[in-house]
Amino acid sequence: MRTSFLLLLVIGVVAVVQAATMPAAPTFGLFGEPRPRPLDRRRIQGLGKWAEAEHAKRSANDEIIFGGLRPLKNIYHPKIQGLGQWAVAEHVKRANDGLKFGRVVGGEDQLVAGMNYFLLIQVLNGNGGNGLYKARVYEPLEESPNNTRELVSFGPAN
Repeated sequence: MRTSFLLLLVIGVVAVVQAATMPAAPTFGLFGEPRPRPLDRRRIQGLGKWAEAEHAKRSANDEIIFGGLRPLKNIYHPKIQGLGQWAVAEHVKRANDGLKFGRVVGGEDQLVAGMNYFLLIQVLNGNGGNGLYKARVYEPLEESPNNTRELVSFGPAN
């Protein structure tokens, strides 16, 4: 009994000494995820190509629910960014408040008799500050007689 206690004590001391001498693994975040790599030009271009491929695959793989909202899977796609830019330009034509398009930072789409896009847009306002605005853009189906895009609503995202 005494020897088993001594043996356990020696094993415990050895384990503590080994743990104290091992270098700590670098961690990042709450759960020890590895530190993210810094972005470089090639990696950013690769992400852009990946994003375009994801957008192209989206319509083939997604289940379409008529009237249901779906989050936009690829807000960086040129079509989505173009819709946001168009929405800000159309709003400026109507309100003449000097907003400038920054980028689309989020959104959802909804299939109806065309496509509703609910976009969250980062803009630069007249005094140089950033602001978030919500826009709803309706795009009719290509077969419809008056195939014109429409800005349904635009306002601050507060």
